[in-house]
Amino acid sequence: MSKTITQTIEVFEYEDLKTNDELCEKIYQNFWLDNPNNINPWADENLNSFKKFAETLNMQLDYSLSNAEYPDRGCYIKLDTSNYYYKAPNKRAEHISLLLKDYTGNGYCFCADLKDYADKLISEWHKDYSIDEFAEDIQNRMFEMWFQDNQDYFSKEYFLNDVESNSYEFTIDGKLF
Repeated sequence: MSKTITQTIEVFEYEDLKTNDELCEKIYQNFWLDNPNNINPWADENLNSFKKFAETLNMQLDYSLSNAEYPDRGCYIKLDTSNYYYKAPNKRAEHISLLLKDYTGNGYCFCADLKDYADKLISEWHKDYSIDEFAEDIQNRMFEMWFQDNQDYFSKEYFLNDVESNSYEFTIDGKLF
């Protein structure tokens, strides 16, 4: 003998999340923040931008980055400047400027931002500014860009935009319906 069981499941959509802060917070936490498979979709492009920029500068890039909103103790970005030790210190800024002259990167916004930042550093270069300080400033900028992009991605505003544009519906426990 077979049985038919009918279950009613309450689902919530964008408008429900916009009007109920407690519900929104619960689903945002469970579906967006606590989901280990939820990774910034631009992470690979961001990393490729860093690699392309380092390659253009003739520097090796070493890194360990998390896909979280904030860095943990193991996160770092390091540029190796050893290829510059053979350039006269007073010619390094000029050399970098020439390397970046026609730089377009991989077409992603991080490349343009890094070029603009490097151009600013070059324009302010003074005799006591070293290639290692330049690399450290670029490393810090990359680090900042990486985590700022992750923070933007994991924001509640981004979550709500994603829910609205994809017409997502959720169960009360934050599971996609």
